[in-house]
Amino acid sequence: AVLNKIEGEHFTFSHSIDKAPKDSDFMPHIHDEYEIFCLVRGNVDYMVEGTLYKLKSGAVILMRPSETHKLIVNKSTEYERYVLNFSGRIFSGTPFSHGLLAPFKNRSIGEKNLYLSSEIGAISPIVYFEKMMTECLNFNQSDAIISNLSSFLCALNVAFKSKEHKGEEKGVEAEIISYVNENLTKELTIEKIAEQMHISPSQVSRIFKKATGKSPHSYIITKRLLLFNKKKRAGIGVIDACHECGFHDYSAFYRLYKKHFDRAPTE
Repeated sequence: AVLNKIEGEHFTFSHSIDKAPKDSDFMPHIHDEYEIFCLVRGNVDYMVEGTLYKLKSGAVILMRPSETHKLIVNKSTEYERYVLNFSGRIFSGTPFSHGLLAPFKNRSIGEKNLYLSSEIGAISPIVYFEKMMTECLNFNQSDAIISNLSSFLCALNVAFKSKEHKGEEKGVEAEIISYVNENLTKELTIEKIAEQMHISPSQVSRIFKKATGKSPHSYIITKRLLLFNKKKRAGIGVIDACHECGFHDYSAFYRLYKKHFDRAPTE
Protein backbone atom coordinates (compact mmCIF):
# COMPACT_ATOMS: atom_id res chain seq x y z
CA ALA A 1 0.00 0.00 0.00
CA VAL A 2 1.26 3.47 -0.87
CA LEU A 3 1.20 5.64 2.27
CA ASN A 4 2.30 8.85 0.55
CA LYS A 5 3.15 9.72 -3.04
CA ILE A 6 4.47 13.09 -4.22
CA GLU A 7 4.69 13.83 -7.95
CA GLY A 8 6.39 16.81 -9.59
CA GLU A 9 7.49 17.75 -13.07
CA HIS A 10 10.80 15.91 -12.79
CA PHE A 11 10.30 13.48 -9.90
CA THR A 12 8.06 10.93 -8.17
CA PHE A 13 8.61 10.18 -4.48
CA SER A 14 6.73 7.47 -2.59
CA HIS A 15 6.60 5.79 0.82
CA SER A 16 5.01 2.32 0.72
CA ILE A 17 4.36 -0.73 2.92
CA ASP A 18 3.36 -4.26 1.89
CA LYS A 19 2.05 -6.37 4.78
CA ALA A 20 2.63 -9.75 3.09
CA PRO A 21 4.70 -9.28 -0.09
CA LYS A 22 5.18 -12.09 -2.61
CA ASP A 23 8.10 -12.37 -4.98
CA SER A 24 5.70 -12.70 -7.92
CA ASP A 25 4.32 -9.21 -7.11
CA PHE A 26 7.62 -7.60 -8.16
CA MET A 27 8.66 -8.02 -11.78
CA PRO A 28 11.99 -6.99 -13.34
CA HIS A 29 11.65 -3.56 -14.89
CA ILE A 30 13.59 -0.83 -16.63
CA HIS A 31 13.00 2.89 -17.19
CA ASP A 32 14.80 6.03 -18.32
CA GLU A 33 14.88 7.83 -14.96
CA TYR A 34 17.29 7.77 -12.03
CA GLU A 35 16.05 5.86 -8.99
CA ILE A 36 17.01 5.77 -5.31
CA PHE A 37 15.52 2.91 -3.31
CA CYS A 38 15.78 2.92 0.50
CA LEU A 39 14.76 -0.14 2.52
CA VAL A 40 13.13 0.62 5.86
CA ARG A 41 12.38 -3.00 6.76
CA GLY A 42 11.69 -6.34 5.14
CA ASN A 43 13.38 -9.64 4.29
CA VAL A 44 14.26 -8.72 0.71
CA ASP A 45 17.24 -8.46 -1.64
CA TYR A 46 17.76 -6.60 -4.92
CA MET A 47 19.09 -7.67 -8.31
CA VAL A 48 20.47 -5.05 -10.72
CA GLU A 49 21.62 -6.19 -14.17
CA GLY A 50 22.40 -9.69 -12.88
CA THR A 51 24.20 -8.56 -9.70
CA LEU A 52 22.52 -9.71 -6.48
CA TYR A 53 22.70 -7.34 -3.51
CA LYS A 54 21.91 -8.47 0.05
CA LEU A 55 19.92 -5.81 1.89
CA LYS A 56 19.31 -4.78 5.47
CA SER A 57 17.42 -1.89 7.04
CA GLY A 58 18.73 1.48 5.83
CA ALA A 59 20.33 0.02 2.68
CA VAL A 60 20.17 2.19 -0.43
CA ILE A 61 20.14 0.93 -4.02
CA LEU A 62 20.90 3.30 -6.92
CA MET A 63 19.68 2.68 -10.47
CA ARG A 64 20.59 4.89 -13.38
CA PRO A 65 18.45 5.11 -16.53
CA SER A 66 18.33 1.81 -18.45
CA GLU A 67 19.53 -0.43 -15.58
CA THR A 68 17.25 -3.47 -15.25
CA HIS A 69 16.31 -4.13 -11.64
CA LYS A 70 14.11 -6.42 -9.56
CA LEU A 71 13.19 -6.80 -5.90
CA ILE A 72 13.56 -10.34 -4.54
CA VAL A 73 11.28 -11.28 -1.64
CA ASN A 74 12.93 -13.87 0.62
CA LYS A 75 10.19 -14.03 3.24
CA SER A 76 6.67 -12.64 3.35
CA THR A 77 7.24 -10.26 6.27
CA GLU A 78 6.24 -6.60 6.32
CA TYR A 79 8.15 -4.69 3.64
CA GLU A 80 8.54 -0.90 3.86
CA ARG A 81 10.52 1.38 1.56
CA TYR A 82 11.02 4.85 0.12
CA VAL A 83 11.52 5.22 -3.63
CA LEU A 84 12.57 8.40 -5.42
CA ASN A 85 12.54 8.49 -9.24
CA PHE A 86 13.83 11.63 -10.94
CA SER A 87 14.92 13.00 -14.27
CA GLY A 88 18.37 14.41 -14.93
CA ARG A 89 16.57 17.68 -15.63
CA ILE A 90 15.69 18.04 -11.94
CA PHE A 91 18.71 20.33 -11.34
CA SER A 92 17.99 22.61 -14.32
CA GLY A 93 17.73 26.20 -13.13
CA THR A 94 19.21 25.39 -9.71
CA PRO A 95 22.70 26.07 -8.31
CA PHE A 96 23.33 22.33 -8.07
CA SER A 97 25.60 20.53 -10.54
CA HIS A 98 24.98 17.33 -12.50
CA GLY A 99 28.30 16.25 -11.00
CA LEU A 100 26.23 15.12 -8.02
CA LEU A 101 25.07 12.20 -10.21
CA ALA A 102 28.56 10.63 -10.30
CA PRO A 103 27.51 7.58 -8.18
CA PHE A 104 24.96 6.79 -10.89
CA LYS A 105 27.00 7.61 -13.98
CA ASN A 106 30.68 6.98 -13.24
CA ARG A 107 30.55 3.22 -12.87
CA SER A 108 29.92 0.12 -14.94
CA ILE A 109 26.37 -1.13 -15.33
CA GLY A 110 25.22 -3.34 -12.45
CA GLU A 111 28.20 -2.36 -10.25
CA LYS A 112 28.40 -0.32 -7.03
CA ASN A 113 24.60 0.01 -6.80
CA LEU A 114 24.44 -0.77 -3.06
CA TYR A 115 25.18 1.58 -0.16
CA LEU A 116 24.70 0.43 3.42
CA SER A 117 23.64 2.91 6.09
CA SER A 118 27.08 2.64 7.73
CA GLU A 119 28.77 3.76 4.47
CA ILE A 120 26.77 6.94 3.97
CA GLY A 121 27.56 9.05 7.02
CA ALA A 122 26.22 10.36 10.28
CA ILE A 123 22.58 10.63 9.18
CA SER A 124 20.74 7.40 8.39
CA PRO A 125 19.22 7.19 4.88
CA ILE A 126 15.87 6.37 6.51
CA VAL A 127 16.05 9.66 8.45
CA TYR A 128 16.93 11.51 5.22
CA PHE A 129 13.85 10.15 3.47
CA GLU A 130 11.53 10.60 6.45
CA LYS A 131 12.63 14.26 6.59
CA MET A 132 12.16 14.64 2.82
CA MET A 133 8.61 13.26 2.97
CA THR A 134 7.66 15.40 5.98
CA GLU A 135 8.90 18.55 4.26
CA CYS A 136 7.18 17.62 0.98
CA LEU A 137 3.88 17.30 2.83
CA ASN A 138 4.30 20.64 4.60
CA PHE A 139 6.24 22.93 2.23
CA ASN A 140 6.90 23.48 -1.46
CA GLN A 141 7.37 19.97 -2.84
CA SER A 142 9.99 20.76 -5.50
CA ASP A 143 12.08 22.81 -3.06
CA ALA A 144 11.91 20.02 -0.46
CA ILE A 145 12.92 17.35 -2.98
CA ILE A 146 15.77 19.30 -4.58
CA SER A 147 17.31 20.54 -1.33
CA ASN A 148 17.14 17.13 0.38
CA LEU A 149 18.23 15.22 -2.73
CA SER A 150 21.28 17.41 -3.27
CA SER A 151 22.30 16.98 0.37
CA PHE A 152 21.85 13.21 0.20
CA LEU A 153 23.80 13.00 -3.08
CA CYS A 154 26.70 14.87 -1.48
CA ALA A 155 26.87 12.15 1.20
CA LEU A 156 26.57 9.45 -1.49
CA ASN A 157 29.44 10.98 -3.46
CA VAL A 158 31.72 10.69 -0.43
CA ALA A 159 30.72 7.02 -0.05
CA PHE A 160 31.15 6.46 -3.79
CA LYS A 161 34.72 7.81 -3.68
CA SER A 162 35.61 5.21 -1.07
CA LYS A 163 34.14 2.46 -3.29
CA GLU A 164 35.94 3.53 -6.49
CA HIS A 165 39.08 1.52 -5.82
CA LYS A 166 37.31 -1.55 -4.46
CA GLY A 167 36.66 -4.30 -7.01
CA GLU A 168 33.44 -6.32 -6.95
CA GLU A 169 33.38 -9.97 -7.89
CA LYS A 170 31.04 -10.55 -10.82
CA GLY A 171 28.86 -13.60 -11.24
CA VAL A 172 28.26 -15.13 -14.66
CA GLU A 173 24.93 -13.26 -14.91
CA ALA A 174 26.59 -9.87 -14.48
CA GLU A 175 29.43 -10.82 -16.85
CA ILE A 176 27.01 -11.74 -19.63
CA ILE A 177 24.89 -8.62 -19.15
CA SER A 178 28.00 -6.41 -19.05
CA TYR A 179 29.20 -7.95 -22.33
CA VAL A 180 25.85 -7.27 -23.99
CA ASN A 181 25.73 -3.65 -22.79
CA GLU A 182 29.33 -3.02 -23.90
CA ASN A 183 28.45 -4.32 -27.38
CA LEU A 184 24.86 -3.12 -27.53
CA THR A 185 25.05 -1.39 -30.92
CA LYS A 186 26.94 -4.24 -32.59
CA GLU A 187 25.54 -7.39 -34.17
CA LEU A 188 24.43 -9.54 -31.21
CA THR A 189 22.89 -13.00 -31.29
CA ILE A 190 22.35 -15.61 -28.59
CA GLU A 191 24.89 -17.80 -30.35
CA LYS A 192 27.50 -15.05 -30.36
CA ILE A 193 26.92 -14.27 -26.68
CA ALA A 194 27.14 -17.99 -25.82
CA GLU A 195 30.40 -18.35 -27.75
CA GLN A 196 31.90 -15.35 -25.98
CA MET A 197 30.88 -16.64 -22.54
CA HIS A 198 31.74 -20.30 -23.29
CA ILE A 199 28.29 -21.59 -22.40
CA SER A 200 25.36 -22.92 -24.41
CA PRO A 201 22.69 -20.69 -26.03
CA SER A 202 20.04 -22.29 -23.82
CA GLN A 203 22.05 -21.31 -20.72
CA VAL A 204 22.28 -17.73 -22.01
CA SER A 205 18.48 -17.62 -22.36
CA ARG A 206 17.90 -19.04 -18.86
CA ILE A 207 20.38 -16.64 -17.24
CA PHE A 208 18.85 -13.62 -18.98
CA LYS A 209 15.32 -14.59 -17.99
CA LYS A 210 16.32 -15.05 -14.35
CA ALA A 211 18.39 -11.85 -14.13
CA THR A 212 16.25 -9.45 -16.19
CA GLY A 213 12.85 -11.07 -16.72
CA LYS A 214 13.41 -10.80 -20.49
CA SER A 215 14.76 -12.95 -23.30
CA PRO A 216 18.16 -11.80 -24.66
CA HIS A 217 16.46 -10.48 -27.82
CA SER A 218 13.82 -8.53 -25.89
CA TYR A 219 16.46 -7.14 -23.50
CA ILE A 220 18.68 -5.95 -26.36
CA ILE A 221 15.76 -4.31 -28.18
CA THR A 222 14.57 -2.51 -25.01
CA LYS A 223 18.09 -1.24 -24.24
CA ARG A 224 18.54 0.01 -27.81
CA LEU A 225 15.22 1.84 -27.71
CA LEU A 226 16.19 3.57 -24.45
CA LEU A 227 19.57 4.45 -25.98
CA PHE A 228 17.71 6.00 -28.92
CA ASN A 229 15.76 8.22 -26.51
CA LYS A 230 19.02 9.34 -24.90
CA LYS A 231 20.58 10.18 -28.28
CA LYS A 232 17.45 12.00 -29.42
CA ARG A 233 17.45 14.13 -26.24
CA ALA A 234 21.08 14.98 -27.02
CA GLY A 235 19.93 16.49 -30.31
CA ILE A 236 20.81 13.69 -32.73
CA GLY A 237 18.39 13.31 -35.64
CA VAL A 238 15.89 10.44 -35.60
CA ILE A 239 17.36 8.54 -38.56
CA ASP A 240 20.97 8.93 -37.38
CA ALA A 241 20.06 7.95 -33.80
CA CYS A 242 18.20 4.90 -35.12
CA HIS A 243 21.24 3.66 -37.01
CA GLU A 244 23.67 4.52 -34.21
CA CYS A 245 21.64 2.32 -31.84
CA GLY A 246 22.05 -0.79 -33.99
CA PHE A 247 18.78 -0.61 -35.97
CA HIS A 248 19.38 -0.98 -39.70
CA ASP A 249 15.76 -0.90 -40.92
CA TYR A 250 13.92 2.30 -39.95
CA SER A 251 10.48 0.83 -40.69
CA ALA A 252 11.09 -2.11 -38.34
CA PHE A 253 12.53 0.27 -35.74
CA TYR A 254 9.48 2.55 -36.06
CA ARG A 255 7.09 -0.35 -35.35
CA LEU A 256 9.14 -1.55 -32.37
CA TYR A 257 9.32 1.95 -30.90
CA LYS A 258 5.60 2.60 -31.36
CA LYS A 259 4.75 -0.74 -29.72
CA HIS A 260 7.09 -0.15 -26.76
CA PHE A 261 6.32 3.53 -26.00
CA ASP A 262 2.88 3.89 -27.60
CA ARG A 263 4.08 6.91 -29.55
CA ALA A 264 6.08 7.59 -32.71
CA PRO A 265 9.87 8.15 -32.34
CA THR A 266 9.41 11.62 -33.83
CA GLU A 267 6.99 12.67 -31.05
